[in-house]
Amino acid sequence: MGYGYVSGKLTDERFATMAASYEAEQKSLKEAVAVLRNEIEAQDNKTSNVLTFVEKVNRYTEIKGLTPAIVNEFIDYIMVSQKQAIDGKTVYPIDIYYNGVGIITAPSAEEYEEMLWERLKQKRAKEQKTA
Repeated sequence: MGYGYVSGKLTDERFATMAASYEAEQKSLKEAVAVLRNEIEAQDNKTSNVLTFVEKVNRYTEIKGLTPAIVNEFIDYIMVSQKQAIDGKTVYPIDIYYNGVGIITAPSAEEYEEMLWERLKQKRAKEQKTA
């Protein structure tokens, strides 16, 4: 029983096609790496800003009143919207933009209640699994 040998040659045309494909893939990968690096940098900056904000908050654990120094340290600017009538009262909705972190949206009373019920359900489910 004999073995046949297949001799293969890479033609110039085939080599050029493969090289072009390889170069295109390398270019695409380099671009993807650059985009990912930028995204990681942006996330690192956001994390740093939040940590700085938390450090500031920790310095003022028991604020009894707002002083100009506290307001200047925490608040970047306040945007006042047009007046609205809610339940017969005139109100001016405001958005507070905090230094380094932007708007911090506090949950409404209804959202707090919903979160509380959800935590209670999770706690009960966990207790039932361990019992």
